[in-house]
Amino acid sequence: MIYKKLLGLVITALLPVFAVAQNQQNVSISVSATVSGTVEMITINTVDFDDIEQEGSVIRVDPIFGERAGKMVARGTPNAEFRVDYIRERELMNTDGDGVIFFNYLVAGNFIDDQETAELLDQDIRNLQFNEDGEYYFWVGGTVDLNDINPGSYQGEFTIEIEYI
Repeated sequence: MIYKKLLGLVITALLPVFAVAQNQQNVSISVSATVSGTVEMITINTVDFDDIEQEGSVIRVDPIFGERAGKMVARGTPNAEFRVDYIRERELMNTDGDGVIFFNYLVAGNFIDDQETAELLDQDIRNLQFNEDGEYYFWVGGTVDLNDINPGSYQGEFTIEIEYI
């Protein structure tokens, strides 16, 4: 029987704040992490929605090929296996009044610092592994549909869990 140890690692990352005005849409996401346990999470870049092109009412940041994706590195036990889980869709509340939008997170990961060869970490739970330096890289993006939303600032949180195997 494999002993599984949940680190109690809950990383609050990517606290989305969307500011939407009548004729102007400003979107910003800051990336931060709070870690407890034996894994350290370091934010390298935040997700950048500044002046991003829209496909209709949808804004998208690709975590694999997008230059605007957020980047984080997890540091843990060299060569140790782990699993990652996160909630893919989060509700963001309008802090200025009524309204809700749904942000769909996309996360890619790689044991080397190479975004374009990262794998999308989707619903399949599979084993991942820290590299020989004890590092694993994450790139975070996502999509949001700004159709029929009320003006204001939208805020929510993103949580990722890492479990040693």
